[in-house]
Amino acid sequence: MIRFCVVDDHQIVRDGLAAMALREEDLELVGSSSLLAEVADLLAGTKPDVLLLDLQFNGESSMQTCLALTQAFPEVKILIFSAYGNSELLRQSVQAGAAGYMLKDTDTSKIPEILREVTRSGHYFDSRLSGPLLRESFGQSQSEAFTERELRIVSEIARGSNNYDVAELLNISPHTVKFHISAMLKRYKLQRRSELVHLAMSMHLLD
Repeated sequence: MIRFCVVDDHQIVRDGLAAMALREEDLELVGSSSLLAEVADLLAGTKPDVLLLDLQFNGESSMQTCLALTQAFPEVKILIFSAYGNSELLRQSVQAGAAGYMLKDTDTSKIPEILREVTRSGHYFDSRLSGPLLRESFGQSQSEAFTERELRIVSEIARGSNNYDVAELLNISPHTVKFHISAMLKRYKLQRRSELVHLAMSMHLLD
């Protein structure tokens, strides 16, 4: 059973997602709120697998809240849910630790599988954003985004390997591994190793 929460200031959105969950045997809506200030208490009380988090609340971005939640509740996959999509918002969501980004015009019939994908793989980024808009953001084709060695390193990070594990596997020094990771973080203006994994997965460069 996939347990999820919704935090969105539109009643029609919350009601629609509640109705959707009732039609799916493996989905359960365990909580919802219209207030961004309530989200931490909601997660603490319901302990969901996934949080659908609206990007905008009365003109206020939820990105900083997303960052705080990923630190306080690392076990919860946060899926940004927004009517807006562009390369800068996608970059911000990756930096904030979001597990995915879904546009609100997504066909409702596809949302159950998106929730399953986030739970199963840990990531989901709308292909309309992860393709052309990522290329626009970073000025490169997806195949040029990482060198072969960099992609090997990111792949091993995704598997939970530390720098010493990666160094031994690739027959290079831990210092060299650290250098490559630092270079990738600086290139894409990211802060954490996990964000590199999110980015590579959103580009469909990792399985």
